[in-house]
Amino acid sequence: MGRISKWKLSVGLVSGIFGASIAGVAMAQGGLSANLALSGTIFNIAIGNVDGTDFSLFVDAEQTGDDEVLPVTRLRFGQATADDLCLSAKLGNVPKVGPVSFRLMSSGDNSVEADGLLVGARLLQGDLKLENPQLGVDVSQVNDSAYSGAWGLASNTINVQARNIDATAVAANSLTLRNVNVTVEKGQENVCGR
Repeated sequence: MGRISKWKLSVGLVSGIFGASIAGVAMAQGGLSANLALSGTIFNIAIGNVDGTDFSLFVDAEQTGDDEVLPVTRLRFGQATADDLCLSAKLGNVPKVGPVSFRLMSSGDNSVEADGLLVGARLLQGDLKLENPQLGVDVSQVNDSAYSGAWGLASNTINVQARNIDATAVAANSLTLRNVNVTVEKGQENVCGR
């Protein structure tokens, strides 16, 4: 048996995480069949600054690959730019390698640009600044991906300083990441904040 290069392992893990994220969001919107599911891995996102437009937040549910249903906060940005993104995941046993951790960084001012960004989050810690916020609204009136009667909030613009997001899924209509650095290491220490 041959060895698996770090590059091939990195590409495989990145593809898997983003594929699971997109599948989960599409399922939440009724866009994919139910045989595609999330991996169930909660991953961490830290980001220095996010400026977004057409923002909404609502409470939703997400089904994992093992049929567990998790409550999540769904954050939607019509458009967003962000600085200094770090995304990391502690992954289970990879065959012939064991436990690994994955980290993706996109460093610098405006290193991230997204259209139609949708994030499923179990936890969000940081600061929010909202313009013309509407709290306790039926978000389905401003966001097609929300179910009818979904409780939440909406605003024209938002600024987020997110120190910690425990995410279940991330998807976008388009996503640009600049100055990307991807690392995959044995063990559970290759995480954001290190």
